[in-house]
Amino acid sequence: MRARRSLILVVVVTLAFTSGVWAARGSGIEFGVFGSYLDADDLGDGYGGGAKLELQAFDWMSVDARASYITFDNPDVDMYPLELAAFFNIPLADEQIVPYAGVGAGYYILDASGFDMDDEVGFFPVVGLEFGAWNLSFMIEARWLFLEADVDDALDELGNVKDAELDGLGINAGLLFRF
Repeated sequence: MRARRSLILVVVVTLAFTSGVWAARGSGIEFGVFGSYLDADDLGDGYGGGAKLELQAFDWMSVDARASYITFDNPDVDMYPLELAAFFNIPLADEQIVPYAGVGAGYYILDASGFDMDDEVGFFPVVGLEFGAWNLSFMIEARWLFLEADVDDALDELGNVKDAELDGLGINAGLLFRF
């Protein structure tokens, strides 16, 4: 038990000291707008867009909150993701190129036409790239959404399944504005 506490103390102290070295100046607050694509297993291709607000207190770490809209045509389903995510960033070329990886979770509001789908909680890993000037950058990211929704009365639309698999590859691309 004492060895575990010592190890945890060493890790915390090391992170505290090295964060000063890595955290040269964090870029502060970023606002982004993006287009979205999602290939959900039972719903097919969905398209939409969204906005995000990101806080980057350190160059190597950031968190963001996002709100989006994605629509699917066959069956007719609208999805409203409300998400939070955390990222590890690797600033390159004086922060003009920033690859990143992270994880996130969200609450997904589902509005289906002709049948009932329950709103659900899901999560996702994400990798991406930002590139551009300090105050304006482009971003592109790929993510895998893990989401399953309870379904009622979807005989014609989804073959009367009880749980709709909404897992799938998502792509977001857009602009970031730094303040």
